[in-house]
Amino acid sequence: MSNFSEILNYFIFEEKCDAKTFANKIGLAPTCITRYLRGERSPSIQNLVLLANYFNCTTDYLLGLTNYNHNLKFKSCPPFSERLKQLIKDRNCTCLDIAHDMEINETSVYSWKNGKRVPNLDNLLKLSKYFDCSVDYLLGREN
Repeated sequence: MSNFSEILNYFIFEEKCDAKTFANKIGLAPTCITRYLRGERSPSIQNLVLLANYFNCTTDYLLGLTNYNHNLKFKSCPPFSERLKQLIKDRNCTCLDIAHDMEINETSVYSWKNGKRVPNLDNLLKLSKYFDCSVDYLLGREN
């Protein structure tokens, strides 16, 4: 997560404000931003998208997964379960396949697919690799 911390720190520096001021500006708790900057915490999907939207960048760029920040118009994220169902259908795989290949609990995958939960950032990154797609595509921010 150090790339995320460094990139977020850079963006906040460019805003010419401190973590507390920035947090208040976007509606997050100052401790939340401070923990992100220190690398003590990973953002939730909701906060990741909030930050990417605010900075008009891809989530992949914000996470340090790509060096290119292409400023595009991003779509509003549909419920995560919708995109996951579509990827499962397109890839012709099952929740069991995903759980086995990613070495995670099958119940988690079913919960994501049924809209009961969303993956944490680590599992989101694993899913992105599994489906060989960008995080933004996985979240439904891009086509």
